[in-house]
Amino acid sequence: MQLRDLFNELPVTRATVVPLALRQLLNEPLDVHHDWPRAEGLLLRTRELLPEALELPMALYKMYAYTNRFSESLTLIHEVLNRAATQGGFNPDWRQLAPGNAPWDAERGPCRIYLYSLKALGFVLLRNGEAQQAGEVLEKLQQLDPQDRVGGSVVREMAHRVLREEEE
Repeated sequence: MQLRDLFNELPVTRATVVPLALRQLLNEPLDVHHDWPRAEGLLLRTRELLPEALELPMALYKMYAYTNRFSESLTLIHEVLNRAATQGGFNPDWRQLAPGNAPWDAERGPCRIYLYSLKALGFVLLRNGEAQQAGEVLEKLQQLDPQDRVGGSVVREMAHRVLREEEE
């Protein structure tokens, strides 16, 4: 996988003058599983050159979540939620959202990024031992994404299992 494979749509076009450093970064191989310190460095450098691209903080929050760096992951998840909401023109506070607030069934764009990041929020909260809050986030995700397009049901079931175990 190359760094440019993270983007749904490459954030630079043929008409754009692309600095050589950015072109080189986008062509770099990215191996999060076997060399995550190098991958983190590449993502951070590319983020400096493409600060508006939401795919970069998303890739970072995933990487941080899987390496148990929950605080860093949560910071980036909240950044992406806020930025996606701003781009989509809806309230960034998931507690205030309802199915009619935005086109949640969009396959791309800020609404999809927001929903995907809500799923990530639930996952990281769950892994961080905050099962009750994770469950609340994931229930809201189910309301906004009843067709389960972003796959929140898998994490929601994990949260329900953890909550049942805590009750017993």
